Amino acid sequence: MRRTTILLLTLVVAFVVPHRARASINPWVASTVYDPARWDTAGPYAATPWLHAAPRAPGEGWGLLGNADALFASGDWHEITSITGGWGGTRDDLMRRGLALSVGYVGTLSAVPVGDAGDGETKWTNDLGAGVFADLERLAGWRRTYFTSSYNYFSSSYSPFPEVGEESRLVHLALGHELFENQAEIALGRIVAGEEFASIPLACTSVNEVICSNPIVGAQTVTFPTYPTATWGGQLKLRPGDAWTTTIGSYLVFPGIGDPERHGVAFSAPEGSGVLTVAEVAYAAGGDGAPPGQYRLGGYFDGEQVRDAETLAPVHGTGGAYLMAQQMLFREPEDSFVGLSSWLALSWAPENRNPVTFMAAGGLLYQGIVPSRPWDGLAFIAAWRQWGTDARDGQRRRDEPLQNGELLLELNYRVSLASWLWITPDVQGIVQPQGRDDLADSLIVGFQVGVVL
Repeated sequence: MRRTTILLLTLVVAFVVPHRARASINPWVASTVYDPARWDTAGPYAATPWLHAAPRAPGEGWGLLGNADALFASGDWHEITSITGGWGGTRDDLMRRGLALSVGYVGTLSAVPVGDAGDGETKWTNDLGAGVFADLERLAGWRRTYFTSSYNYFSSSYSPFPEVGEESRLVHLALGHELFENQAEIALGRIVAGEEFASIPLACTSVNEVICSNPIVGAQTVTFPTYPTATWGGQLKLRPGDAWTTTIGSYLVFPGIGDPERHGVAFSAPEGSGVLTVAEVAYAAGGDGAPPGQYRLGGYFDGEQVRDAETLAPVHGTGGAYLMAQQMLFREPEDSFVGLSSWLALSWAPENRNPVTFMAAGGLLYQGIVPSRPWDGLAFIAAWRQWGTDARDGQRRRDEPLQNGELLLELNYRVSLASWLWITPDVQGIVQPQGRDDLADSLIVGFQVGVVL
């Protein structure tokens, strides 16, 4: 009865309060949901988006900081690309010379009025990202070569106790180069593997960080670097056809790689390190008037020191596989971004090395469900993760609480107030938090706001 009540409350609260989500893994990097076939790495829809700055409109002066009255009077305030505009022309000059600076902020409020998820705490998190992007062809004459370095600051405040949990770190420090007349691209340096592999844009209709980052088993059971954790590595992307890409990458990984005390600048390889190798094939559907979509099939092998799922003894090596897809189901009118889309992510890992062995996540997004607001969208997300038999056998021997499976249901509505500002009221229901029957099913309510500075 309690579980039924939680599920009903999830749906009722979600429809009573306006909701939706579209969090970015990188708030300062523009991405596209509905143009997956673009390969132009020198443009806004890059083959490797994190190597490139978000597109900007020139001639914005100081944006809202310098011309707020006129912008609000004319109604053009929602068209500028950032609050600070072009810094009085300085930002525009730098971009023409091949140097771009981007800053973005995401704040999230979450409260748990019912249940045991998150220890029942109300939490506000701050996530500030800044990036420097260089087109080295313009700066130094190095043809089709790009460099990026980025920084992230994160803090979490728990009511009524402020500033509990705070970290800042270097994220990217990477160089990219296009090969064979734009048919291949290589990237080397401090890289976030999860920005290239096991990621589809529609997963970030979810405010939940587990779903938005990389909704696969590997991101929870092994060291699969997700934003903002970067590590030394390299990757090669090939484009054998207009709709096909293949990518392979290898990255240095080790337990505790995301430790905030390292600040992203501990460059050594500690004991237990290994190499995570990931390979992925992607297909971009659509074209000739057909609704667009993305399909990805990938697998990975992690050679670092991990633990046996049953005995917890240190062992080396494990792997996994995943299948991901997103597809626009219909749109109105034709060639519009307004319409209904769906997405699905399935992943598996062997139970002898991975506590969580199976995960399924998916959802629906209706972009422009309110005719007068085509940039808003209503999203529903569901996800299930399953703990393996070996992990439960070990828990029984150690007399620990058993973990079986966890179900997440989420509904939200993203309100795009401007190209530089959005807010997402959100509601989530969690059945069996952490897969445990002894924890009460939970209702989480809150919102997320994003700003481009």
